[in-house]
This record gives sequence, C-alpha cells and structure tokens, in this order.
Amino acid sequence: SEKCHQEQGCQGYTFALGFNKIKTQCYLFQMLGEMKPCQNCESGINPDFIIEGKSCNSLKPENTLASKETMSAQECRTSCMETPGCTAYTWFLEQSNFPRTCFLYSKCEYEKFCHSCKDKGYIGQERNCKSCFRHGTNCHTCFSGRVNCITAPQCFNYSVMDETTRNINFKAVHGEGDIDIHYCDGLGLKTQSPSWHGPGYYRMMPPAGVVMPEFSVDYNSCGTHSPMRFAGIHPQEKYVETEATFCAKYFEEDCHHTLKGTVTLCDGYYVYYLPDVTNCHQRFCASMKPYYLEEEPADLL
Repeated sequence: SEKCHQEQGCQGYTFALGFNKIKTQCYLFQMLGEMKPCQNCESGINPDFIIEGKSCNSLKPENTLASKETMSAQECRTSCMETPGCTAYTWFLEQSNFPRTCFLYSKCEYEKFCHSCKDKGYIGQERNCKSCFRHGTNCHTCFSGRVNCITAPQCFNYSVMDETTRNINFKAVHGEGDIDIHYCDGLGLKTQSPSWHGPGYYRMMPPAGVVMPEFSVDYNSCGTHSPMRFAGIHPQEKYVETEATFCAKYFEEDCHHTLKGTVTLCDGYYVYYLPDVTNCHQRFCASMKPYYLEEEPADLL
C-alpha cells in the first residue's frame, strides 16, 4: 500500500504470494476493474484516488449488498472492505438525494455521473442537474471506489517454454551419428534447458506445444531421456490454482517417480508451477493437446 501511495498514478494494488508462499509479487494499477478471485492475495486502493463524480450502478438489484450512513467516503470504503463479497462502493455527500449514504455492491457493472438536483452554476445561478452538467459545471456529489484482487497473478506473470526439442515428437537420440540431446529442467545442471529459470510458473507455447500431455510418452522423448507428463486430467475451472502431479518415464515404467506442483486454467491456456527435477536427465514435456483426439481442442489453440 505504501508503494502504491508513493507511485504517481497508482489507484490500487494487489500483493500476491506465490506457490508455497515462496515468491511474492506486488501489482500496481492505474485503472481498476471488478474483483476477480485469486489465492493468497491482498488488495487495496490508494485513498487519494477515490473517484469523484461517478456512482456505481448495477442492472441486477441483488448486486446491491447494503446501504448505510457513513460520515466519509473513506469510511464507506472501509465498510466495503469489511463486508464479505463487496467489490465496489459509492458514497453520497450531504447535498445529494442520498445524504451521507454508503452503497455497497458485489458487482459494479457500469458507472455514471452523479450530481445534485440543484447546484449553483458557473455564474451563480441555480440550475437543475441536467443543465449544470450540460454547462460543464462541477455538480458532483458522490465518490466511488473498488476493492480489487487480480485474477490469478500467475496468468500474467510466467516464463515461456517454447523449444522445439520439448515437444513429445522430438526424440533425444535421432540415430547413429546424430547428437544425443538430453536436456534437464534443473538449475545448475550441465545440460540445463534453455527456457528453465528455476522453480516457478511456466506456460507451454509453440513450437514446443501448448499443454503438458496427460498420456504416456516414449522414453527418450521431449529432448531428454526421462520425459515428464501431467498425471491426471487438467482442471476446467478458470483461475483456480490446483495441486498437480507430474510423472517421469523411465524405460518401460510410465510413472517411475513423481514431482509435485500446480496447474491453473487461465483465459484459454494453462500455467504450471514446476519444481526443479530431482535427477538428470528429466524434462517437462509439451504437446499440442493434452490427450489423444483427431482434432485439437479449440480452447487450447
């Protein structure tokens, strides 16, 4: 919150803890939208950027959680933060149609200008709100704000795995006279993969593929001797980080040993939290689809 207050133009922030609370990220926002679910995060707004002159509105009455009297916009904001499900609020001044009233919303679908029904115009005359607004006079009598939490921060902050050698169809040993390729996804290892930067969030992208395979892959595939696949089925619920298990192939044994991580379905793609491998030569595989189908899944292309 202190960094957001010091940063010019910052309206709000989200502080997010990484997997197992090892890594932390602080996201600063110039504009705020509706609240989204994320795990291990804390958000807030810069009080200096409470929006003046616009009120939150919703097409659904059930999105209005409560209304109460408060003495300031800051007090209204605090009430929103303390109310479960509240993502936005609007506070009206004394001279408005809703004097000192704080409205709490679960969703702010749009914002509109707010002003009093009567206010002094720029030449000191009484004007109704439409006339006042038409002449550009500041007739604002409300303040609004939002309490934000970004959608799964790992969906925006990840490393990319896109090497051709990582694809399931790339064999580690091509044949007699060819180079024996056996990369490892481990820091400090002699044959460390080019895209490996240590434990963290990764996204598979072409030409490597777009997702980890759920099926058994051949030994000596994916540019290594012991390829690793996704054990189980990928989740279908968006923006929820789910525990995952990865299996290492060893000769004919499909799941010789396992590693633990996570997987998150983002907006049409998956992001994985991957650990360092325990042995060389092991590497995480990529394919164009998670399972065998004649057609590629449209949401993963």
